[in-house]
Amino acid sequence: MTVADITARPLAKPARANGRGRYTALSVGLGLLLGVLVVVPVVLMFLGAVRTGTFVDPRAEFSLRSMLAVYTTLPYLRTLAITVGASLLVSAIACATGIALAWLIARTDLPRKGWMENSVIAPLYLSPFVGALAWLILGSPNAGLVNVLARDVFGMSGSVINVMTPVGIILIMALYNVPYAYMTVSSALKGMDPSMEEASYLNGAGVFSTALRITFPVVRPAIISAFFFVFVLTAGTFSIPAALGGTQSMPFLAVDIYRSTATYPVDYSRAAAIGTLLFWISLIGVAFYRFASRVASRFVTVTARGYRTRFIKLRGWKAPSIGIIALYVLLAIVLPYIALLYVSFTSFTSSSISAARWTLDNFQAVISSVSVRKSLFNTILVSVLAPTLAVMLAIVLAYSIRRLKVLGGATLDYVAMFPIAVPGIVFGTGVFWTYLMTPVYGSIWILVLAFVATYIPFAYRMVDTSLIQIDKSLEEASAICGASHWRTASQITFKLIRPGVLSAWILVFIFSVREVSAAIMLASPTNTVLAVMSWDYLEFGNVQNAAIVGLLQTALLIAGILAGRFVFRVQLSQPT
Repeated sequence: MTVADITARPLAKPARANGRGRYTALSVGLGLLLGVLVVVPVVLMFLGAVRTGTFVDPRAEFSLRSMLAVYTTLPYLRTLAITVGASLLVSAIACATGIALAWLIARTDLPRKGWMENSVIAPLYLSPFVGALAWLILGSPNAGLVNVLARDVFGMSGSVINVMTPVGIILIMALYNVPYAYMTVSSALKGMDPSMEEASYLNGAGVFSTALRITFPVVRPAIISAFFFVFVLTAGTFSIPAALGGTQSMPFLAVDIYRSTATYPVDYSRAAAIGTLLFWISLIGVAFYRFASRVASRFVTVTARGYRTRFIKLRGWKAPSIGIIALYVLLAIVLPYIALLYVSFTSFTSSSISAARWTLDNFQAVISSVSVRKSLFNTILVSVLAPTLAVMLAIVLAYSIRRLKVLGGATLDYVAMFPIAVPGIVFGTGVFWTYLMTPVYGSIWILVLAFVATYIPFAYRMVDTSLIQIDKSLEEASAICGASHWRTASQITFKLIRPGVLSAWILVFIFSVREVSAAIMLASPTNTVLAVMSWDYLEFGNVQNAAIVGLLQTALLIAGILAGRFVFRVQLSQPT
């Protein structure tokens, strides 16, 4: 116990006693707000699943028809099995790749590690839907650029690659989930005391033997956490399986939810019932993820003493290792965006690449479209409002729980993190049922509310982590000097957590720009955003316009990332 602790304690008691009622009101207010944002949509989705129509339909009545059809009939059980099986495969592939990349960057003497890490996690900041669209342009069986190029240059017949197959869809989903696995495992490797590895080397063990017997077993909880986190993300993925074939190539529950509301006959009750099924799958995956995260505390190897990591000398393996990282970046970023740029700025036809003529006509036509301009404005508006409101709520939550110790803080913490267990398209279904009979429905505000609720876990956890790292003695010193609670918070606490707050804002901004799953369930003619506009073009078979809108979306994302990195000095990657 420090002197500051002893001297500050008598001053803290009266303030806390006088503020008890105010803090209780704050706790109740936060609980009600989180309940409306997070809990009510999930509850109403379950309620909508046991009705024959929406709440505005006077003929609708309560019925288990949709629930029984989804939970007991063979087509949906088959889709359930395919969704779970594909998600497990994607998790295995993404984690295996992410672990390999994390080990190479964190444990070897590769050059330019900062640049390599930024390249590996770059797909996290870009839209998976745009990536899937690019691979559709590259690898569709007939008109894919790779297949056309193979026919033009090498005289090959048939398809060299086909991404519109179950194998292709699984590989593309794994490709864009690698950053999640990489970041989880890389963080564990960087925080691991290398003394056990040093002991292994001293006893004559080789590099790979040490990695398999020492390094990976120690970070096993992080690997398991990454596996189930990717599983949850994949199970709720809509954009990639929908863009690459959806129900035709590989049925997916998330795609079935959308088809139930977008194709005739429209069945919102059926969509809600499928959403409940997907919700249970995600909840089980999150339960395993949280268990693995808790078990990780048993494997703590970070000690109070300093240590220096010994980097493994790759020698002759350095070039192949760099090649592996370069191959991933090529597949996840370089090739897809070359394809998007080529299709956007040429008069491309599927018959010949060499015959295509470079032109700006396509781009100018899309840019001059009133609907595209409106969707761009909507995207900017939503991507500014959603992170701002989410971060403001996250600051109030974190400060109330960590510093004010409000009543029910543990419950507030759990509810704030709950949306992680709810896939975007499922949450979009719940938000639809919640605001269907309100003026918010069909407006831009329904997207803002959906995005705030969906991404509050990310903003809250980042702000909360920053707040935990602030030593309370700084605030106690301010209180001893006579500063009020609010003055201490505004002049000391909030200024010290500013980097974490800005990082949270940028992250939610990125997610808001690229989000398509929830947005597509809530889209209307007045609130269409770029992600939905690109999807609409693709649905009508206009791949060229979809690619151009995808590039606009990417340009907006890059502008936000560059502003965060160079204007606000936000650290977008982990320290190497």
